[in-house]
Amino acid sequence: MNDEMDIKSLTPLKNSDVPYPFLWIGTWSMAGVGYGRADERLCKKTLEIAYDFGIRHFDTANFYGRGRAEEIIAKCFSPKRTSCFISSKGGLIWQGKKVLHRGRPEDLKKQLEISLKTLKTDYLDLYQLHWSDPEVDVKESIDALRDLKKMGLIRFYGAGNLNIFHIQKAVKEKEFIPFQLPFNPLRKKNLEIFRFGKKTGRTINLSVSPFEQGLLIDPRFLEKSPGKKDIRSRNPFFKEPSLKPYINKLFSLAEKCPISTVSIIILYILGFDDIDGVIPGPRTPDQIKDIIECINLIEKNNLKKNALHGFLKGLSKGMIWNSLKRLEEISKKIPTQ
Repeated sequence: MNDEMDIKSLTPLKNSDVPYPFLWIGTWSMAGVGYGRADERLCKKTLEIAYDFGIRHFDTANFYGRGRAEEIIAKCFSPKRTSCFISSKGGLIWQGKKVLHRGRPEDLKKQLEISLKTLKTDYLDLYQLHWSDPEVDVKESIDALRDLKKMGLIRFYGAGNLNIFHIQKAVKEKEFIPFQLPFNPLRKKNLEIFRFGKKTGRTINLSVSPFEQGLLIDPRFLEKSPGKKDIRSRNPFFKEPSLKPYINKLFSLAEKCPISTVSIIILYILGFDDIDGVIPGPRTPDQIKDIIECINLIEKNNLKKNALHGFLKGLSKGMIWNSLKRLEEISKKIPTQ
C-alpha cells in the first residue's frame, strides 16, 4: 500500500469508481441472532435495493448467526461477485452458546476457508480480525492476515475493535488498513483511537453501530427496554435513564426538520475528518430507504464532508447540534464494555 491509499481505493474488481465508497452495508442483524428473528426475504430485498442504488460494499462475518449472514450475501451477490466488495471477519467462533476468541494464524486461515465456502467465492475483497485474541499477540494475528493476502485469498486485510496500543504495535505507519470501531454521539470517546490511526497513516476508519443498535433512531426503546434474549439488554446505554430525555428531545426536533433522525446521525458521523465511512445495518426495505434518503440529501444540497457539521448546526437554530453535543457529554460518564 502507499501514501495515497484511502477509502476510494477499496473497490470491487469491476467497479473502480463506485458512487458511494463511504457507505457500506453491515449484516449482523440480518443473521437473526440477538435482534429477534430476521425475515430472509426482506433482508434480500434490502440488499437488492442497496445494490440498485449504487452501494457496492457489504460487510459480514461467519460469526454472524453461525454463517447465516454470509449465506444471505451469497444468495444475493454470487452472480454479481466481481462487481461487489465483500468483507468478512475472523477471530471469533461459536462453541455451543459460548463465544470464543481464536486469533492464531491457523485459526484465522481455517475461518477464512469456511467463509469462502459459505460465500461461494474463491477470494474476499477484505478479511478482518474481528477482535483481538487475549491469548495471542495482536501482531501475530495481523501478520497472519498479511500472509493470507500474499496467498491470494484476500485482496485487503483489516481489523476491528483495537485500542491505540494494538494499532501502534501491529499496524505499520502508512499501511492504511480498514479499521472498524463503534462510533456515534454516544461513542465519541472512540474518536481518539480513530485519530491516532488516521494521523499515523495506519488506518482507514469505518464507523460501525452508527445508531447504537437502534437506540438513537427508534423511539420504542425510550418506552420499553430490550428483553433478556435481546443482545441490546447488555448495552449500558439502553439502561441509562439520564440519556432518555435528550434522545427524546432529538427525536422531537427531527420531527420538525426536513431531515430524519437517521440522516442527522449519518451526517454527524461523516462530518468528522477522521471518519472515512459508515456501516449501518439495515434489514428491511424501509430502513435502507431512510439511509438512501440521507445520501440523496447530501447530493441535493451538494454538501461536502467539511460542511456536514455546519449543515447540522444550521438546523432548528442550532438545537439539534446542541442535543448531539449533550449526548456526547452524558455518555462520557457511562461505563462501557
